[in-house]
Amino acid sequence: MAGLDLGKRRALDRPPAAGDCSRMRTVPRRGLLLAVAAAFAALPVRAQSAVTTDLWRVAAGTLVEPAALAAEGAAPLWTPAYALPGRQPGAMVSVEAVHAPAEAGVGGALASFSYRPRGAWTLSAVWGRLSVNDLVRTETSPEGLGDIAAYTQILSLGVARTLDGGAWTVGAAARELSGRLDALGSSRWTADFGAAYTGRHLRLGAATRFFDPTSASAESGAEYSFGAELRTSEGTLWGAPATAALRYGVGFAHGEQASHLLTAGVLLARVFEFDAGAARESAAGEVVWRSRIGAAVSAGRYRVYLGRDGGVNGFDATYRFGLSARVR
Repeated sequence: MAGLDLGKRRALDRPPAAGDCSRMRTVPRRGLLLAVAAAFAALPVRAQSAVTTDLWRVAAGTLVEPAALAAEGAAPLWTPAYALPGRQPGAMVSVEAVHAPAEAGVGGALASFSYRPRGAWTLSAVWGRLSVNDLVRTETSPEGLGDIAAYTQILSLGVARTLDGGAWTVGAAARELSGRLDALGSSRWTADFGAAYTGRHLRLGAATRFFDPTSASAESGAEYSFGAELRTSEGTLWGAPATAALRYGVGFAHGEQASHLLTAGVLLARVFEFDAGAARESAAGEVVWRSRIGAAVSAGRYRVYLGRDGGVNGFDATYRFGLSARVR
């Protein structure tokens, strides 16, 4: 029961038992959410973390790089060790939209702002909200009796500092999490930490997400991620400068088997970037694979990017669209 998930993760993506595929695909998603709500009502300790954290796995599933190495858009949400490059004053602002089609009905937005006053410090703020749409309460007739609220929201404030000439970055963030599933609501604070190393060809990172020092791991829904990236020297592809990268990430959460992510990408002409790979997860004792695809285009101070998480068990993909800009 510790692996229950409000989003397009454990509850919606659990592989059905043999001979039960048609039933899994025809159950209305509002029935799934109400079933989850009933389970949470019986598990008040786990409910607090589930309502405030589990939907964020939907957004995390669209990352094509390990969360501990996130470096664009709402990166400070995934790793507190995010720092703007260079040492001169600068700022970065980004907005993102997360959308899953009707089968999951999850949607929302994120906005982030990072500012480096001068030197080695970067200050970051992230706001985000995800919700499950079009959930209607019914009883014995199909006539709707009102909407069912199902959402989660986050406000994160963080600080990061580069060390050793920029090779190392450490950071910390305080997050306020709130959420509601029908009559069940929750609000709490968590503290996260991250560290990253950047060499000429190698990047390494480690980060926590939704770590609550006042609760046990089983209660807080905390996750711990590690990542590595190996990047080639710049060469030539189709007459343009190009580099290639290979990335691996692993994540841990209490009561679940480790999740794995492997992607590869190419940066062409320092303008266009394309990444593809797969993630391996375990749900209800079964192994599931999901594809990951990402693309980005840079033009001056602007960057437009897309992340796609492939679905399983008849549920379609989840998309993340983003725009970031250097404002100084």
